[in-house]
Amino acid sequence: MTYKTIDSLPDLNATQMRLAQNLAFVPVSMPSPIADWDLQTYFMDFAARTPGDDVFAFSATAGSVYDIHSRSARDPSMIKVYDRFGNAIAAEYDLEVHGDHSAYLDNFIAPYSGIYYVSAGWVQSAESPNVTLFITADENPVADVPNVIKGTPGNDSSIVLTYLNDHVDGGAGTDTVRAIAPLSAFSMVLDDGIITLTERSGYKSVDVLRNIEVLQFSDTRIDMAYVGLSQALYVSYFGRAADVAGLKSFQAQLTALGAPAGVGEFSARYATDAAVKSLIDSFGTSSESHALYNGDNKAFVNAVFLNLLNRVPGQAGLDFWSGAIDAGALTRANASLSIMAGALANSSIQGREDAALVRAKIDVASNFTFALETDKASAAYNGAEAALIARTLLRSLSADTDILDFQASVKEAIGKLPPVPRSALEHLADLTPADSDAPPVLLTGIDSAHHATLPG
Repeated sequence: MTYKTIDSLPDLNATQMRLAQNLAFVPVSMPSPIADWDLQTYFMDFAARTPGDDVFAFSATAGSVYDIHSRSARDPSMIKVYDRFGNAIAAEYDLEVHGDHSAYLDNFIAPYSGIYYVSAGWVQSAESPNVTLFITADENPVADVPNVIKGTPGNDSSIVLTYLNDHVDGGAGTDTVRAIAPLSAFSMVLDDGIITLTERSGYKSVDVLRNIEVLQFSDTRIDMAYVGLSQALYVSYFGRAADVAGLKSFQAQLTALGAPAGVGEFSARYATDAAVKSLIDSFGTSSESHALYNGDNKAFVNAVFLNLLNRVPGQAGLDFWSGAIDAGALTRANASLSIMAGALANSSIQGREDAALVRAKIDVASNFTFALETDKASAAYNGAEAALIARTLLRSLSADTDILDFQASVKEAIGKLPPVPRSALEHLADLTPADSDAPPVLLTGIDSAHHATLPG
């Protein structure tokens, strides 16, 4: 079995591998009702450990499935698995899913039999130095036969997911899939119109959904209408994925307009529909778009091509698009979307490659926004630094990128988003509880009415 390394993460050095404490598996004493674990091993400590002293070695069997749980005073920074050479090959970026103080890396399939290393990523505190690393193994994973669910020719308002691997095809009409769990219980990936929902824990089912317009979770609803077109607008004009609130806002606006869902059809409405023109202009004349695309018309077209297609245009393409802007046949505001629409409709060899890249960018942008919501990281996607992280992610795509495999890079990018400033209440929770027998402390504040007493 082949496997990929995560080149963006540093490798273990020889000293770390030499000093790694070996963890030995023993049979599971009590079977789990929701997972077929055969073996387990764990490490626990109640003392402060030096930074970096969280690397362990374990022996795994090719094809076996391993679940790794790390726990410390604060959410572990990241669980990482390394191969026998110290190359990072798996990492957990979903740090907020399973509750405070814990991180899980589930469903790691060993690509070979032999030694692996794991970094627990513990974050200790003086008040709570306790740390735990727990690994379980399923030595005989069984490939489940999918549970096929087909919708009716009309609207299906309640197709309910089971604990099995459901393969759902809603067919015609507006179809809604319902899950009894919250959105955060799943990883959600869109690839060429097909949605893959992977349960993070529990039964760990993998559901494949086709022709589904609405996903209803126990805590939120995701409407797939206009997801692609909304993301196309963000990719075209900002070079990045939409934020959660922005995606929902433009979905609602496009629904109210009764807009066509295709990029080409929507762009063509620019000249005849004042409402569509106003919406596109709001993107094209924004300060963020101006910062991405500037200079004269030829420089502008070059910048659009680099953002959308990762290349500069040929001379004929440059002359065509810049000439259209020069002549007033095309406005700068509508140029980015028009160039994207042209790439999607081009049937030449280069055109087909460009179209595949554009579709990949739109799908990955969608998956980035979905992950912001499932990982409760939407507040971190704010500001220029966060926008640059998302923009860099999309620029790393190619026409032949495997979207499902690329989801690890999406998670990595979200893990790099700037931390959200902690509130006063969160800081207060870190303080050592006061001695109940101590005398009360008198807190003296400043009267807000006397502004002259406030420090400058």
